[in-house]
Amino acid sequence: MLSLSSFPTILLLIFSILDGAFTLKENNRPIIGILTEPTDTFEFGQEYIQTSYVGYLEMAGARVVPVRGKQPQEYYQQLFKNINGVFFPGGGADIDNGPYAQSGRYFYDMAIEANDKGDYFPIWGTCLGLELLTVLTANKNYLQHTDSENLTLPLIFQKDFKNSRLFTNMPDELIKILASQSITQNNHQFSLLLADYFKLSELHNFYRLMSTSIGRDKQEFVSTFEAYKYPFYGVQWHPEKNIFIWANNQVIDHSFDAVKITQYFADFFVNEARKSSHVYDSSDAEAHAVIENGMRVFVPNFNTAEVFYFNYTNNYFVEKYGRHKSY
Repeated sequence: MLSLSSFPTILLLIFSILDGAFTLKENNRPIIGILTEPTDTFEFGQEYIQTSYVGYLEMAGARVVPVRGKQPQEYYQQLFKNINGVFFPGGGADIDNGPYAQSGRYFYDMAIEANDKGDYFPIWGTCLGLELLTVLTANKNYLQHTDSENLTLPLIFQKDFKNSRLFTNMPDELIKILASQSITQNNHQFSLLLADYFKLSELHNFYRLMSTSIGRDKQEFVSTFEAYKYPFYGVQWHPEKNIFIWANNQVIDHSFDAVKITQYFADFFVNEARKSSHVYDSSDAEAHAVIENGMRVFVPNFNTAEVFYFNYTNNYFVEKYGRHKSY
């Protein structure tokens, strides 16, 4: 028979078991999907992903799979179960319609539903990717034209930015670098203006504003945000370029301070993906999905982006599921 003196020990054991049951198990084999974008020409393929985004995630310990455009909905549903996060890259794709926007919508909606059920799934948007997040959240494009292409800028941190998940553990040294040096590379023609962010309840109630920046035209725009409720993050600037882009026609900071900034943000997002327990059913399925199946093309002039190319019909999942009949 148990004595009263043994109850505290038993209760402690029960609470320890329950606490362990609700702790997210770290996944040290994270796989992150990157959305493809349509190509302007079909010389090498119909859709592409710049290698800079791949290297950015891989240097923080993730593997990458392409999230293909123009696929049946079943493809996106299955891929969501296999990967641990999704990355919306920069570029020039249509964010209102088309394959990039449609792929983003599928994953955004599935991520909302999954996170609401306790299934952790992060999203990151860089440049065009942040812009896509605003369109997906507001169900309308509120972006305005700004003179903010090919320039480096400091971040203007907003009140309570340190309370965010993204910045709460950032060392003071890196915060000082971001605030005092023109390190963030901007290469966008459209922005979410600060005034519009505050006017639009569907955006300011959903996203915590952490920083703004000011372009050549003196317009202040949103440069960094995160969702309050969901592990969704957006930057209007390009963290990956400080390490991976060496274009002679772009203004990019390659200093050691800039490299440290790049590493911090890559580490942060990949660590978010480690909180997801999604896996592939087999090593064979993984092997057929990873981005190394694509064709990598380097043009030796340092101005043309190095990319992975794909064709809509030349893909393991397309062979398995077939093409979407509406295209």
